[in-house]
Parts: sequence; structure tokens; C-alpha cells
Amino acid sequence: MANRNGVAFSLVSLALTFVLFASSQINAQVDPSIAKVSPYCVKAMDKPFCSEVVKVADTWQEAITEVLSETIMQTKLAEPIMASLLRALSTSDAKLKDNIGTGCKKSYNDALETLKEVEELLKTGDETKSANTKISSAMSRLDDCEDEFKKVQMPIEFATFYKGSKKLLSTCLAVERTRPDLLN
Repeated sequence: MANRNGVAFSLVSLALTFVLFASSQINAQVDPSIAKVSPYCVKAMDKPFCSEVVKVADTWQEAITEVLSETIMQTKLAEPIMASLLRALSTSDAKLKDNIGTGCKKSYNDALETLKEVEELLKTGDETKSANTKISSAMSRLDDCEDEFKKVQMPIEFATFYKGSKKLLSTCLAVERTRPDLLN
């Protein structure tokens, strides 16, 4: 029963991630108010998506807090999603599955810890201006997870989740780069 709940939780999490990304694309095409790029998203690769994530923000602090919170929430979902997808991974090599599971779990856990450090830095003003470097480091940690899939194809469900995680991290990095005290 617990296994079924884990799979259901994972599938719901994956669906929510997909809906967030898809809705930002659809809304940007349909709703002219979304088409207006948030000033916190001018450096984002996907400006409509970024604008959707930070749409309620009136200040840079609110924008970075919103996108960082979304990114942390997404990163926390990795472990249960990865666990259910590893069971479905089409390889008979148990050691390979274990290496992938261990490597990706470590990558996402390291990224999560780094993002929590960024959260604390930003709460205290980040006087050392190291949030940008830490966000980049979290992104690199996710690349380490992708590297685990060199011998077997990443399951499509996890690939979608992974790309969503990278997109949120990229958005977080872009919003951080619009930090007012860095622009002066």
C-alpha cells in the first residue's frame, strides 16, 4: 500500500510540475498581461515562464523568494519521484540502478542544501554576494545526476522532472542577476 501511495505522490508531483510549465507557455501565448516581461525576468532564457513564476512579486526580494521557494519545493520532490522511477528502469543491472539512485539522490540533496544556504544568505542580505555562485553550484549538482544516466536512458518521466528542475534553477539564477545592488 505504501508503495502505491509513493507512486501516486510521484505521479501527482510530476503532473503538477508539467502543469506549471505548460501553463506558463499557454498563458504567454494567450494572455497579453503575461506577455509583459517582469523586470525581474529580463535576464531569463524563458521570460514568459519566469514572469509566470514571479507574477505576484512587487519587489526583487519577493521575486527571488518566490522563485527560490518553487525551486526548493521542486528539488524536495526528487527523492520520491526517483525511487518510483528506479523501480521501472529497464535494466537488469542492479548495481547500475543502485549507482543511479545513489548518485541522483546525492545530487538533489546537495542541490537542496545549497539552495537552503542561498535562502539564508538572502534573508541576511547576502553581503558577500555569493548567492549567484551557490545557485550555479546547485545547477551543476543536477548535471551530476544526469551524468549517472550515461549507460541507460533516463526515463521520460524523470527527464521531464529533471528539465523542470533545471528550468527553475535557471530562472532563479536569472532573477538573482537582477538584484538591485548588483546593478548599481
